[in-house]
Amino acid sequence: MYEFWLYVHILLLVFWVGTDLGVFVAARYSERTDLSYETRATVLQLGMVLDRLPRSALALIIPSGLSLGASMDAVHPPGFLIPLTWLLGATWLVILWRGFLSTDPQVQERSAIINWLLNMVMALLVSGAGIYLLLATNTPAWIVWKVLAVGAIFIVGVLLDFFFKPAVGYFAALAETPENDDLNAQYAKALVPVYITVVLIYGLALAAAALGVFKP
Repeated sequence: MYEFWLYVHILLLVFWVGTDLGVFVAARYSERTDLSYETRATVLQLGMVLDRLPRSALALIIPSGLSLGASMDAVHPPGFLIPLTWLLGATWLVILWRGFLSTDPQVQERSAIINWLLNMVMALLVSGAGIYLLLATNTPAWIVWKVLAVGAIFIVGVLLDFFFKPAVGYFAALAETPENDDLNAQYAKALVPVYITVVLIYGLALAAAALGVFKP
């Protein structure tokens, strides 16, 4: 089963980092004032569609990681923990995709809020688990730092949604006056912390992957 879980874990990383790069590029193109507002809005909407894949991967990264670690005898979680994490991951996935596929704005907003709260809970749980492994166990260092890196990704994910909301507001305001230089400048400025958090997530994800491969 080791090869199977390794394959799943790698696929999640590919979908996560690869499609997130598309989201990054789409956001950059949405800033271009030489394009029509309709074109910018279409590109940004495409980016939001691509964003579904990294969010889905994030929901499954913990259960797949636990399954991989157990299959290689690197971690020994209680018997109930792996099935529980898969159940929670699948539930999270259903909540996400219900929001993605619904045409009801209330359902979309409710799904986004639940996703943000789950990100926050996972940030606390995974970071706490990493600190516990670091201070109170003899767990191999590469596993400890991998858990801490993933915990940091959840933390940054919470910040990403927080930072992106003002940018969406500015972009929506541009629908009426797309050539408004002040609004365009405010939109571009609002995206700066979004880009920083996205790049930070890239770095943390690549660091977590490197720890799993090289096991320093």
